[in-house]
Amino acid sequence: MAKFSFYLDTRKAVEGGVYPLVLNLAHQSKASRIPLGMRFTKDEWEAAVLSMANDPRNKWTAKTEEAYSAKAQYDVNLSRLAKEEALEELTVNEIRDKLVEMVTGVNKAKSREKRAKAKKSLFLPHYRVFMASRATAGTREMYNRTLKKMLEYDADIETRTYEEIDKDWLTGFNLHLEKTTCANIRNMHFRNIRAAFNAAIDDDLTTCDPFRKFKLPKLEETRKRALTLEQIQMLKCYPCEPWQEEYRDLFMLQFYLIGVNLVDLLTAKPEDIVNGRFEYRRDKTHKLYSIKIEKEAMDIIEKYRGKDYLLSPMERYTNHKNYMQHMNRALQRIGLHYTTSQEKKGLALFPDITTYWSRHTWATVASSLDIPMELIGRALGHSWVNKTITSVYIDFDTRKVDDANRMVIDAVLGKKSKARKKKAVA
Repeated sequence: MAKFSFYLDTRKAVEGGVYPLVLNLAHQSKASRIPLGMRFTKDEWEAAVLSMANDPRNKWTAKTEEAYSAKAQYDVNLSRLAKEEALEELTVNEIRDKLVEMVTGVNKAKSREKRAKAKKSLFLPHYRVFMASRATAGTREMYNRTLKKMLEYDADIETRTYEEIDKDWLTGFNLHLEKTTCANIRNMHFRNIRAAFNAAIDDDLTTCDPFRKFKLPKLEETRKRALTLEQIQMLKCYPCEPWQEEYRDLFMLQFYLIGVNLVDLLTAKPEDIVNGRFEYRRDKTHKLYSIKIEKEAMDIIEKYRGKDYLLSPMERYTNHKNYMQHMNRALQRIGLHYTTSQEKKGLALFPDITTYWSRHTWATVASSLDIPMELIGRALGHSWVNKTITSVYIDFDTRKVDDANRMVIDAVLGKKSKARKKKAVA
């Protein structure tokens, strides 16, 4: 038979050392609890239990009387429910929900359903889940930047539903971002939000799509991020400071390997060289690459060869991002000379250069040699090329990419290339 008893929940105290008092409902070897909205210290509750057992009611404290009356009300309604329904056919939670509704007028089952529905439609919790599901750390960090901007803009974003992230909200967010952020970065933030919305629509979490009416900030042309043929020739031969030489050499290695991303180069293992080719899966896209290692590239690899890694830097650094920061800073200071007082003299050759420029530079030099855009896109692994060319031509394309890279390297070295210039891929 179902019955109630008091239970002082001492698992977690609140400020002042008080604990919540609940009613424990026992039924068919199961238990469920009903909060009474009252709190007691341990000493207060021990005194209340003794008082209810031994003292007349006119000597009880107001809190003791309130607790007893609350339990009595539930006891009365439990007896009433037992007459109206077969309690043995109900679970302990079903009895609890019926009694709470009888005493308070609140349908607990419907309230839980309402809360669950509201939680399901909240935007930010699902944005966080979507962000965590992104494949690479770099992509997750990009989504996290958007999250920080949303939290900065809207103090109530945690409780916003998908319905509330509407065109007006997006417009206001854009105006907020305009104060400190360029159009291209704003475009990225909105693409992140749109991707989360699309995923929610696919998962039947919402039918809302505010981007049907909201136009993303128009992308602006970015400043040049590539060296010309003459500039890469100058960088290769420039008498830089000894401490800059390694960073310059690794930039050239990136270039000789068709602008390989620095993280993929630094984390490569010796076994990633297979039959004279550098074979790796790009960290950003997980796409597989196979690049022929020309002599100029192999000379640099041998110069900086590591033990556990193909190259030695990651045997000195625990984080490739730290090395990248040092490398970018060193590249940007090539051309500056330092006196013993650390006073800088001269002019930096390329004050804005970063490791990412190697990829753009390779494409720029290749274009200057009239290498077809389709072949350049194939060499760089651009998806728009992969969608237009069938796998039947993969081996042939690899040879053409090898030839194109040889032409680019020969141009930098000032040599007449023996590689054959290929026509555009059909």
